[in-house]
Amino acid sequence: MSDRGAPRGQARGGGRGADRGRGRGAGGGRGDDFQRGRGRGGGDFPRGGGRGGGDFQRGGGRGGGGRGGGGPYTDEFDDGTGNKAPIFTPRGPQGQVLPIAPPSQAVENLENATVGRPGLEVALSGLSIGDELRLPSRPSHGTKGKPIVLRANYFEMITKPGAQIYRYNIDIEPKIVNPQTKVPIRRKIRRLIELLIADNPKLQSNGVATDFGKFFFAAEKMFPPGITSKTIEQVFWEPEDDRPPPNTKAKYEVTISEDGSLSIDTLKEYLSSPPSPSSVGFDKAEFLQALNIIVTRTAQENPRVYGSGIRNKFYTYPQNWDNLNQAGCFNIGGGLIALKGFYTSVRTSTARLLVNISVANAAFYPAISLLGLMRLHTPNPGNDATSGLEGFITRLKVSHNYIKPNKDSNRTVKRIKTVQGFSHPRPQDKIDDPPLGNARTLKFHCPEIQPAGKITVEEYFKKKWNITLQQWQQPCINVGTRQKPTYIPPELLTVEPGQQYNKKLNSSQTTAMLNFAVRRPAENARRIVEQGAAMMGLSESNRKLVSFAQDEVDSLDFGVKVAPQLITVRGRVLNPVPVQYRSGNKPQALQTRNGAWNLSGGSQFSTASYVQKWTFFKFVDNQIGPAEINVFRTAMQKCGVRCDAPEPATGVIEPLRPGRAWQDDNDAKIRKNIEIAAKRGLKILFVIIPEKDDFIYSRVKFWGDTYFGVHTVCSQDTKMFDKRSGAVSIDYAVNVAHKFNLKLGGSNQNLSADKLGILRDGKTMLVGMDVTHPSPGSLEGSPSIAGVVSSIDGRYCQWPASMRAQASRQEMIDKLDVMFGERLDYWRKCNQGALPQRIIIFRDGVSEGQYHTLLEKELPQIRDTCNKAYPGGRGPKISVIVCGKRHHTRFYPTKEEDADRLTGSPQSGTVVDRGVTMEKGWDFFLQAHQALKGTARPAHYVILLDENGMNQDSVEEL
Repeated sequence: MSDRGAPRGQARGGGRGADRGRGRGAGGGRGDDFQRGRGRGGGDFPRGGGRGGGDFQRGGGRGGGGRGGGGPYTDEFDDGTGNKAPIFTPRGPQGQVLPIAPPSQAVENLENATVGRPGLEVALSGLSIGDELRLPSRPSHGTKGKPIVLRANYFEMITKPGAQIYRYNIDIEPKIVNPQTKVPIRRKIRRLIELLIADNPKLQSNGVATDFGKFFFAAEKMFPPGITSKTIEQVFWEPEDDRPPPNTKAKYEVTISEDGSLSIDTLKEYLSSPPSPSSVGFDKAEFLQALNIIVTRTAQENPRVYGSGIRNKFYTYPQNWDNLNQAGCFNIGGGLIALKGFYTSVRTSTARLLVNISVANAAFYPAISLLGLMRLHTPNPGNDATSGLEGFITRLKVSHNYIKPNKDSNRTVKRIKTVQGFSHPRPQDKIDDPPLGNARTLKFHCPEIQPAGKITVEEYFKKKWNITLQQWQQPCINVGTRQKPTYIPPELLTVEPGQQYNKKLNSSQTTAMLNFAVRRPAENARRIVEQGAAMMGLSESNRKLVSFAQDEVDSLDFGVKVAPQLITVRGRVLNPVPVQYRSGNKPQALQTRNGAWNLSGGSQFSTASYVQKWTFFKFVDNQIGPAEINVFRTAMQKCGVRCDAPEPATGVIEPLRPGRAWQDDNDAKIRKNIEIAAKRGLKILFVIIPEKDDFIYSRVKFWGDTYFGVHTVCSQDTKMFDKRSGAVSIDYAVNVAHKFNLKLGGSNQNLSADKLGILRDGKTMLVGMDVTHPSPGSLEGSPSIAGVVSSIDGRYCQWPASMRAQASRQEMIDKLDVMFGERLDYWRKCNQGALPQRIIIFRDGVSEGQYHTLLEKELPQIRDTCNKAYPGGRGPKISVIVCGKRHHTRFYPTKEEDADRLTGSPQSGTVVDRGVTMEKGWDFFLQAHQALKGTARPAHYVILLDENGMNQDSVEEL
């Protein structure tokens, strides 16, 4: 990544699942964003540490930046009265509490005017499609529940009347691409455009913005009348060179050419009009592209702000390595730090443009010496550990600064390189490449210094650069290529700042990241208003947008003004629905609260199973034995489950040791014991495993549920005991009983018929579809896994699945017709040969740009399957609802009585169907559960097809 945002006139910068007790229902979740993955523990980094030496400890050396448990990163903050603020309370310039602004009446009036109008289906933007691919318009707004007012993490954007944005294409010759892959080198292209801007004052105007790749956008025409393009010769040089090299041949021709203009009034007219034939085919994407580039240009040009590689995410990289927590980052262990940043996007909604800002969190490499980073990741490298270390640093951007431009110079020149790994033996005689070669074992020909024979890397640096290596025994780093390696000792290399870690974190790193990322809603809202808006330049002094000091918005540059406070929207809190268990032979209703409930005395499962031919495996070294296991058996019996005594756990049950080094040994033990159980005809195993270890858990599931066909229920030994009494927790045991009952075909609870709505007659099949993609760091070409689950009857408790492997990272589902047919066949088997009259499909993982693909590719497969399965081709009525979780919309209560008391998030059951929803189409946000930590993330539902005649209230309640 390159540094950015140097002063105008010079080139900008250079070279850049545990169980929970108490009978909880479907559960809540954490709402805060963070880079997905797994990881190893997090202690605080030791104080000190310049960028050049050692670890984070002053003066070099090993330091103490270890792997232990890090200290808390608190989100406590004062509301101005000395009390911790339960809700976000915005304040004015003088510290005064601002009143709660009412939601926009103009927006509400237009929303009310566009609902319930038959025939106003919305064609998917920019497509030539038939009637089937038209989105249903919103039939109504919801009316049920307690009305409330919420803040949303959106700022309203105001644009001047008549504003035009002129678009210009950028073409570079010769092309800047990777010679082998022909893929554009984005860093180098960005650098060239930075140099172009620095050398051309007209491009430095506040009224010019760029994506540093393909486009310039301007508030006024850039060329005189009659001229539509201009070609400029630009010399390329890296920022570490300080100045263009003499007689350089690195010259490019950059052509800037007109590509039309965008009228913001046209976009606003589209947003302010109801669905109509004239709005069909309107493409708002090009408007949003331009506005996003304009709004994020302040962050793009800030040298202390780094992009994550994901567009519109920005992070402030720490400058002070003496106190990382104060610098806004946190050590998550294994040589990684967590940083806070912000996601920003211009969005459209009814009658207005909005700027969405949300908190983002990600793991980064610290900008320290490479040797220090290696020691933090692998304190005691061995062969296995070192192979993991090589993968950790490969492709990392590093720099050195020992080269002088000439022998008489007093200065050195910084050079940026890419790590290719350690040394590997090659069948050539130019270099001796022992595996993991160090500065004394790696030798090569260097006639300049030693005409005959070979010289070691250590000798080379001493004789050529007068550098005495202090850590010669460390493996040298290849910064050349595999074919033509160049080896440099790691103590001479420094990690370049701003590099995000995009691979999978391990479990303890994930825990540390969550501790860092999870923040209460009031804290996140405050960060967005005070820090996020400032990072994006949404301030009174930023003339790159328009000055907030101006009374009118039509005076400066792009004429874009962003309001300083979060918008408010109307929401409702739906009434909780009781769940039914059984008391004797009668239904027993249990009241839910915050999406959860507790079993009262005498409550039993609605349909209990029979637990027989089972045993327990103890892969831990503790005192858990038959007495403790009997607590779980008793809990199942109290819940109405007939449970035989466990059979003796035969086989060699040995403790497992978590960690990469013991994986093969652990896998062998797991397989051996589960195989013995399968041969004895056991049906279900209660497996007690040590601390959370993804590998151990996944291998138990593979060998049990997948390979040998034996059900498994896993439990961590540390979760089983009550911290106060030291005995097995009965609440935890009841929670485990829920899992046993479901796995053996029982039903834990259901809803009364009068609460089921469209589901009441038991003739509606609910279907869930999703695709799981390979995690970061997986082997290239690893397949994606498509899954389809469905209900089997009117109890809606059992959800068997069909799954298939398909092309890597392909979101649309292959072989959907086969999997959907399997689900229909099983429904028919469970319902005396009858097929469902209605099918409601919930599709996860589909972005807005893929809606048309879903309706064009997946829906026809479903219809074809139904036409073949149903007599006479009279298929069911189908509804398709996209359920999105990877969005950036958050809501914040405006009153304490509307907030969840655990975290301050909106209460479970909060729904929003106006204010921030689609300007055309039918969607809403629903927070169904309580967030156990952090800020709740509502699900975003978009109805793509509805043949079942549902309205807003019925969909929300469903």
